[in-house]
Amino acid sequence: MAALPWTRALLCLAVLLHSRTPASAQDEAVLQERVQIQLPISLQEFSSAIAQPDPAVTQGPEAESVLVNSNVPSSVPEIQEGPLDGTLLQCSTLEVGMPCLTDEGTAKPEMGPDKPEEQQNSSLEGEEEAGRGCNEDLPPEKMRMIAEAMLKFTVDLVREVELEKQQDNLFLSPLSITLALAHLALGAANHTEKALLEMLHLEKVPCLHQALSQVHRQLDKAMLSVAARLYLQKGFQVKEKFLEDSERFYKAKPALLSGNGEEDLAAINNWVKEATRGQIPKILSELPVNVAMILLNAVHFQGFWKTKFDPELTEPGMFYLDDEFAVSVEMMKAPKYALSWYNLDSLEVQVARFPFKGNMSFVAIVPNHFERNVSQLLSDLCQACHFSDFPKERPTMVKMPKLHLQDQLELNQAISQLGLGELFSSPDFRRIAEGPLFVSSIWHHSALELAETGVEASAATSVVMSRSLSTFILNQPFVFLILDDTTGIPLFFGSIRNPNPSAPKQRKEQEELPDKQDLAHNTIPK
Repeated sequence: MAALPWTRALLCLAVLLHSRTPASAQDEAVLQERVQIQLPISLQEFSSAIAQPDPAVTQGPEAESVLVNSNVPSSVPEIQEGPLDGTLLQCSTLEVGMPCLTDEGTAKPEMGPDKPEEQQNSSLEGEEEAGRGCNEDLPPEKMRMIAEAMLKFTVDLVREVELEKQQDNLFLSPLSITLALAHLALGAANHTEKALLEMLHLEKVPCLHQALSQVHRQLDKAMLSVAARLYLQKGFQVKEKFLEDSERFYKAKPALLSGNGEEDLAAINNWVKEATRGQIPKILSELPVNVAMILLNAVHFQGFWKTKFDPELTEPGMFYLDDEFAVSVEMMKAPKYALSWYNLDSLEVQVARFPFKGNMSFVAIVPNHFERNVSQLLSDLCQACHFSDFPKERPTMVKMPKLHLQDQLELNQAISQLGLGELFSSPDFRRIAEGPLFVSSIWHHSALELAETGVEASAATSVVMSRSLSTFILNQPFVFLILDDTTGIPLFFGSIRNPNPSAPKQRKEQEELPDKQDLAHNTIPK
């Protein structure tokens, strides 16, 4: 029996709060605290394991004392690494660090119980505080608001990353990054909270954290799972309400660090290794001195193709990078793939939907011109709402490249350009702990594997028969989204300019290169 196709996605967010004794008596009331957040996306099987309660952790008013005084195990069982057996693998890691500046003369935000909080944003307080007006069910209109917000944030983030990074390929998880930053907003107040939610385009979503919790529950099914973990240093006075709300909305369960740096580092990396089934063997190489808190979040997606590609049909083919060069790549082939796709002449693109089982899809977007701006293309498609208007499937001759990509992005500059520069200078995180906390870095790690194997051949009842086969060939730069069909939420985004970066570029003769006329090889029969 052929191996099952799947998409595995992992995002790791670790929040490390780092504290030290002030250098002078004048700064005695100020602690240097560092928060470093990392978010992994985990595996499907991990969701059941992480759901088990920690025996030494309780909830309620006594939770903080238990965390400080009990010995929660700081390690997780070692797992065996195995070969990848799926079709599409995406693995991302987001790392955010938050150090407190204590240098003499450095401006520090006024924080603490003596300064009342402004009531300019009540996403956590008010309605969610008492549960008033927050329904357990997530109505379709609110789900659409969240999906549209994530797509808008994806467009914004991709635009800034493209401006900063000159690289062949880009791969990230809008869902993971949104959940990470929304969790960060849970501990933010005043302008910091407002700016975070505005950047995510979620400021108008009522009962936001409750709504994202519902999104989590709705998406947490056979192919997608989300898990989280909070590691706390003994003695760190994190606010109990932040702990309660982190577990309530983001399923982040608390555990204690032992105080032994090597043991704690091993425990954290083992958790990540288990959550990603060995694909991220470690997330940290060292722990900062006096680390106070680490937040880990793991999300895993595994999608099974409805129609498989026969490995025996895979053969070398050319992928055209631009008007001059091409690279050799393994091209998967299916003579009669049940594919839904269309030409969008107004935007000069072709859009195809490759379905997974379980109401999720791999949506490929192919611009007719090599130089097309990716973020602008995505923005145009989002505004035109062309991710749901697909025609019925028809038998199509399909070719698409096998992919195996690794990526690592530091998102500090992109986030700053989107209006969140204060995260790295003077944010207000009073809902996490007293004292100033600052973001030091935001990292996103990713991996993608796209191969032939699938679950079953086709669904003949949904295929529209025609006199001739249509053809759809991905042999030039393209963009893709992995979407939840029911909600429209973007799980992952990718831009592929070179599917085989290690291969030598080959200069092609003009007659061998695709042009506007040659793009007609992607044809829909009348």
